[in-house]
Amino acid sequence: MRILFAAPDRDLLECYKKLLESDFGETVTAFDGTQVYSLMSAEKFDIVIIDSGIPRVDCKKLLLQAQETCTPVILLTEKPVRAGTLTDETVSNEYLVYPFAPAQVVQTVRGILEKAASGERLHIDGMEINVPEFRIAGGPRLTSKEIDVVRTLLSGGIVSADDGPYVSALNSRFASVGSNVRIKYGTKKGFELVTEK
Repeated sequence: MRILFAAPDRDLLECYKKLLESDFGETVTAFDGTQVYSLMSAEKFDIVIIDSGIPRVDCKKLLLQAQETCTPVILLTEKPVRAGTLTDETVSNEYLVYPFAPAQVVQTVRGILEKAASGERLHIDGMEINVPEFRIAGGPRLTSKEIDVVRTLLSGGIVSADDGPYVSALNSRFASVGSNVRIKYGTKKGFELVTEK
C-alpha cells in the first residue's frame, strides 16, 4: 500500500505521514505541485491526498493526471462542496472540508480503498454503477459520497439534506447518460429514486 499526501504545510505533512503509515503503510509526502506531478508521473500510488491550496501547479491538472492513471484522490479543501464542484470533469473521489479530525482522513482513505477493491456493481433501472472505477458504466465519474447516496437509496435508507449537492450532481450525471432515473424529494418520504416517464 502506497499513499501520496501533498500539502503546503510541512508540519501537517509529518503528522499525517505518521498517522497514515501506522494504518496503511508507506506514505510519501510532497509540499508543492511540481513534486506531486513528478511523483505521480514516476511512481504508482494506491491513493493520493492533495490539499487544494498546493502551490506551483494548478490542482485541476493534478486531478486530471490522477484520473489518467485511475488513482483515487481525496481533495482537502476550505470551500464547501457544491453541486457545481461535483459536476466538473476533474471531480475528486472525495472531498474533506477543513476543519476535520485526523480520524476522518483515515476513515475516508479506508472507505475509498474498500470501494476500489470491492468489485461491486449497483444497478438502477438498466443503469450500472461500477463502484471500483467510481463511475457510471459508459458515463461520468462519481465521488465516493455519491456512491454512498445511491447505496443508501437502494437499501431504503434515509439520505440527509446535507447531501443535497451530491443528489443534485447525481441527477445531472443520470441525465447525461440518458437515464430516466432521478432522485426526488418528497415531504413525507424524503429523498427517493424514481423513474420519470
